[in-house]
Amino acid sequence: MAKFVTAAEAAQLIRDDDALIVAGFGSYASPEELMQALAKRYEAEGHPKNITAICGITPGDKTESLEPGKGMDLGLNRLKAPGLIGTVYVGNLTDARAIAYMAGNNEIAAYIPPMGVMCNLFRAIAGGRPGVITKVGLGTFADPRIEGCAVNQKARDKGSIVSLMEIDGEEYLFYKSFKPNVCFLRATYADEDGNLSMIHEGVQGSELEVAVGTHNNGGIVIAQVEQIVARGSLPTRDVRIHGKLVDYVVVAQDPYNQRQCYARDGYRPELCGLAKTPAGGTKKLPLTARKVLARRAAMELEPGLIINIGSGIPSGIGSVAAEEGINQGLTTSVESGPMGGEVQEGLSFPGVANAEAIFYQCDTIDMYDGGMLDVAFLGFAEVDKHGNVNVSKFAGRCIGAGGFINISQNAKKVFFMGTFGNKAELKIGNGGVEVLAEGKGMKFVDEVQQITFSGDYAVKSGQEISYLTERCVFKLTPNGLMITEIARGIDLEKDILSRMAFRPLVADDLKFMDERLFGEEKMGLNA
Repeated sequence: MAKFVTAAEAAQLIRDDDALIVAGFGSYASPEELMQALAKRYEAEGHPKNITAICGITPGDKTESLEPGKGMDLGLNRLKAPGLIGTVYVGNLTDARAIAYMAGNNEIAAYIPPMGVMCNLFRAIAGGRPGVITKVGLGTFADPRIEGCAVNQKARDKGSIVSLMEIDGEEYLFYKSFKPNVCFLRATYADEDGNLSMIHEGVQGSELEVAVGTHNNGGIVIAQVEQIVARGSLPTRDVRIHGKLVDYVVVAQDPYNQRQCYARDGYRPELCGLAKTPAGGTKKLPLTARKVLARRAAMELEPGLIINIGSGIPSGIGSVAAEEGINQGLTTSVESGPMGGEVQEGLSFPGVANAEAIFYQCDTIDMYDGGMLDVAFLGFAEVDKHGNVNVSKFAGRCIGAGGFINISQNAKKVFFMGTFGNKAELKIGNGGVEVLAEGKGMKFVDEVQQITFSGDYAVKSGQEISYLTERCVFKLTPNGLMITEIARGIDLEKDILSRMAFRPLVADDLKFMDERLFGEEKMGLNA
């Protein structure tokens, strides 16, 4: 039977060199009070030290500032004190940027497999299997012929976590299982027997798989909850984790540490499927490059498609679809589990309001890997002459890919979206774009810093790949990138070709981008 303890008492259970799995997904479901207590213990005692922190997606609030007292103190960032973490084994570090900088500076060993691989590893560990065999990651930085998920020298010195294998003449990657010593989970309620319900959580990830894997390997399962309820009062279908799998339960003493989402205080039932809120809450985007891109992407939408919309620039597609009245009949899917509904933006991503169905994260990833997605709209930081895309390593941070590799490698059609230049000054209107001043650096480079998406693998797989910018549109061909559309007002040589580190192909029938993309009025896509 689970024991009920304080967060400080739970923190005392962690030993030097332990492998600690921390649940949560970005700004959702973070076991905040447990990590706060662990950080306080380390500050006072210098122990535990050299732990391995393991996450599917690291909890955190995306704070950029490294200045004391100005952020980076939520989620896994709480464990940033030198010496506490020795290694991270995570699917993404975008949200925990203090840890991402530590990885980028080679202060800790950093392994960053695709997020979906992490989910499947949790399942493999729970089932006593030696690892995961998959094609996910071939041709990317996860491939042992490139980086093998070891994104810095300390990780490379420690050794490989992934190997190449062949089955029936086809290449696969084998990601090895590991043994967790302890895990931190977050739930809404625990009853007196330790049964856990996550009924109010905006995202339900791999908590069951993590709990079972930790338990089956003789580890300690610790859960942070909002409230203890009477034995037998939890509806059976609401029990996500049985009390026999839970060793310790901690009731959060500070409501700040049990927020549904970092983006705001309070509970939103529409994020967990317990209520519907009135439609029409989507904000109209101002006419910027982001709206031009969202409009161009929306032109590719058709009723009946299952689509994935990434964070950042792609997240504006929902706003445009609603404004144009073409959002009916479309089904969005987010790697956190929800299908349908309104994908949230900013710090509220990957939450979904008014979802039509909410799957568990591991199930969703399996469906993605099997080819469920018809179209994916994803961002890019860099693109190179091979069509490779980098979203995982830049600006001194090794952040990893999250669900990007699972999605981009397995969707039937992929549109990468991003502004052509870095912070260029643009004038949008009159049916086109005028470049007033260029920003620094280039996004279209000779070789990307890290391969998060492999153009070569996509060509061999027969995927349809496009790259959308506000100045032009590229398609991936067996011979490299080809410009197929250009915006009016853009000079092909001056504004595009001279701002690229390589020379792309140019279509013989180069077309102008639709003039309606650049106007204040609706495009009339529902006509």
